[in-house]
Amino acid sequence: MKSCSTKILFQFFLVLFTSSSFVFSQDLEVHCTTNVSSEQLEFYKSIRSQLKSVEKQFNTELSNKTNSSNIVNFIPVKIHVLRYADGSEGISESDIDFSIDNLNDFFKGSLLEFFNCSDINYIDDDALAQVKKGEVDDLIDAHNVQGMVNIYFSHSIKNESDQHICGYSNNTRNKDFIFIKNFCALGSTLAHEMGHYFSLIHTHGADNYQITTELVDGSNCDTDGDGICDTPADPGLSSNNVNNFCEYTGDLKDAYGHTFKPDTKNIMSYSRKSCRSHFSKQQLIRMYAFYVTQKNYLACPDFNADFNVSAYATCETTLNVSFSNDCEGITNWEWDIDSDGTIDYTTKNPTHTFGTGVYDVTLTVTKKSKKISKTYHNLIKVGYYAEALFDETFDSFNIAEDNGWTTIDRSKSGYNWLINHGATTTKETGPLNDHSKQSSIGKYIYTEASGAKAGDIAEFISPCLDVVYDNSEIQFSYHMFGKNIGELHVDIETESGYILDVIDPLIGSQQDYQDDDFLTTSINLSPYTGKTIKIRFRAIRGKGFEGDIAIDDVFLKTIIKPISDESVSLYPNPVKNDLLFVKINNERNDNEILNYTISNLMGQTFSSGMVSGNPINTSDLSSGAYILTVSGEKSKVMKRFVK
Repeated sequence: MKSCSTKILFQFFLVLFTSSSFVFSQDLEVHCTTNVSSEQLEFYKSIRSQLKSVEKQFNTELSNKTNSSNIVNFIPVKIHVLRYADGSEGISESDIDFSIDNLNDFFKGSLLEFFNCSDINYIDDDALAQVKKGEVDDLIDAHNVQGMVNIYFSHSIKNESDQHICGYSNNTRNKDFIFIKNFCALGSTLAHEMGHYFSLIHTHGADNYQITTELVDGSNCDTDGDGICDTPADPGLSSNNVNNFCEYTGDLKDAYGHTFKPDTKNIMSYSRKSCRSHFSKQQLIRMYAFYVTQKNYLACPDFNADFNVSAYATCETTLNVSFSNDCEGITNWEWDIDSDGTIDYTTKNPTHTFGTGVYDVTLTVTKKSKKISKTYHNLIKVGYYAEALFDETFDSFNIAEDNGWTTIDRSKSGYNWLINHGATTTKETGPLNDHSKQSSIGKYIYTEASGAKAGDIAEFISPCLDVVYDNSEIQFSYHMFGKNIGELHVDIETESGYILDVIDPLIGSQQDYQDDDFLTTSINLSPYTGKTIKIRFRAIRGKGFEGDIAIDDVFLKTIIKPISDESVSLYPNPVKNDLLFVKINNERNDNEILNYTISNLMGQTFSSGMVSGNPINTSDLSSGAYILTVSGEKSKVMKRFVK
């Protein structure tokens, strides 16, 4: 890698040539053409609550100065260099090293650090040496490496209008790429495009041709402009309204007549590239939150801190877990089994006993003197029980691992269960809304088929459930539309292990159209009465990317049998010693609340309450005939007695 002194020398020359043709020509380059589509904007809006939850946790840990706030997540990049067939016009390896170092300088404070995962992929092909946006599908299909940020360097990149541009990016799950022009690689462009990759939009907003609606006073900063409040409202910057001293020289005003005061040095602006020098604090935290919730699958196959665990969750109060890292060439392992910043084990395959709680786990590995780390959030769950009235809509979830649920990417491929709202990121598959069709707030859990392989397995496991009553069921809703839908299996885990396919597997598309309603089915839990269980949804990916599987509204219910005249008995009748005993036939075995009222033959009520094992005191009643009415959810029974 380049030394610190080399970097300082380069920055010195940038300052030296600020007014030269070098900087002038760089600033005449058309800015990035990363498009934020309406679908992407809707997606960003749909995960806003997830991002804000992670951001809040980040800020809390930072303010409390906890060690977990200092754990860096290492992001693998795969470098591709486009050259002509004779090997000419390729970026140098030293410039690549410098660009990654420079990128990491910009990202300090985000807890994200980038590293070159493996050898550079040189693509020597006259037909591919020059890039035109919109015509790279074959290149991407042939060379993209799954699970990494693929960075393509080219000496020439043009947009659809044949204008030279510095770069653009795509962060959809089956793409994960950035294109950078060689000439622009040493400045702020790579950081700008990586910002897009991690969900940031331009400080002037998503529309490059309309003035922002964000107000200078910041009153709508959370919804307009770039949706981030510590970046000032930006009317759109360029070399025409930013001078060589990085001063804004424009006089545009917002809707209230206030003059804009944009940050001309923000990486995500269209300011002069020579001016752009930093992300805001909230931008850095937003990128971290996007990584945690959406990009945590990124891993380098040749050098990674990914790991396997022998068990993820238990209903008991302790859990023994064996950890292992299978990456070759690792020389040191540092296990932080609760992500508190303290190293607990330094062996390759440690075993740890966890007590009741939910735990993050971090592994740091060393290979050839280079260290990288990876944290799995909410990975281990011990003694986490669902509420007795289990009714999970997922609407309060920020990540799929909330509320005691566990996700497992069984194939280690990035195929997993995710939380979502609205349509999924892939057209022609997945639902358009949640089961309740509450488009503004409703969420559901789904598997994203894009970027995965046929046969990949993703598991979604409930917290512990106590089956107390006979006639209990688990009901859930599902949506499986698309030409590449795979399979959905439902299993039940008991203390003896898993019972597979407790209902018939759902295979292939189950809806005829994408806007069809969710379907609903139930699992009979009568065989598990008196036991503690977990429900596992097991998705198997189909042959293509149009295969998103969704589930929603999982809840435990008890079938209520109507009370009958024969099931209610009174004694003694006539009442003696002022105590009336009410007996309910115990074959009902459900948790329905039964209430009673005592009235005279004219309908006048004298007492009421809930039926229990205790006798009813009738000392306040005078001698005569009365009616006892027992009411349930579906029926009521009336019994006459005499005092």
